[in-house]
Amino acid sequence: MTVSGMSAKKQKPALAAGSVAFWLIFWHIAATVINRKLILKIPLPLETFKEFIALCGKAFFWQTVSVSVVHILIGFLLGAFLGILFGLLSEKYYLFRVFTSPVHHLVKTVPVAALIILAWLWIPSSVLPSFISFLMVLPIVWSHTSAGVAAIDGKLIEMAQVYSLEKKEIFLKVKLPLVSPFLRTGCVTALSIAWKSGVAAEVISSPTGSLGALLNGAKTSINYTRVFAVTLTVVLLSVAFEKILKHLWKEQKR
Repeated sequence: MTVSGMSAKKQKPALAAGSVAFWLIFWHIAATVINRKLILKIPLPLETFKEFIALCGKAFFWQTVSVSVVHILIGFLLGAFLGILFGLLSEKYYLFRVFTSPVHHLVKTVPVAALIILAWLWIPSSVLPSFISFLMVLPIVWSHTSAGVAAIDGKLIEMAQVYSLEKKEIFLKVKLPLVSPFLRTGCVTALSIAWKSGVAAEVISSPTGSLGALLNGAKTSINYTRVFAVTLTVVLLSVAFEKILKHLWKEQKR
């Protein structure tokens, strides 16, 4: 790593903290100005943080967090698994790609709110968030897997075969390292979408003991400070799980 690269890496935490501080100050100033003309006030950053801390001290809050985490992770893991499988099958079998193409494009293009409402007609509210997360994750991982497989240079495979590498070795030492960055990017992107879509499904269907139900209840009771605090919780959880996934799945250095 060059000196300039090391310097930039050291400055990254400070720049990130400065960015957060800037937008918190902007939020405070904008809310203060706007609140002069509003009946229902926009919560300030400090008020939101105090409510968030208060929620963290309550047992029911952590139960709602755990329920939502289970909803999202079930949908994400199932969507990622089938997305990788379908992506591999799409590149290997032309008939499979043609046959599944309409479904792939349909899931990608239909608005998430419409999917939630349609799915809610047949699926219980307790299962709906996981199902919606699954539907949002599936096409993203599917597309990235297909792109990764398509990007593999056939000459590398031929070279590996010339050196008499077994199929298992070709997969582990040639194909997987080339496809892995595509999979990593797809899964990280899909995870953040899973959180947004899954919690949106919770807000609409309000399954008992979920963050979405808590958010919906706060909105109904016009407790906007709690609305902001729960929203902050969702954002922090999404960022935390994204960081965990990136840490567990580091790109191989070439």
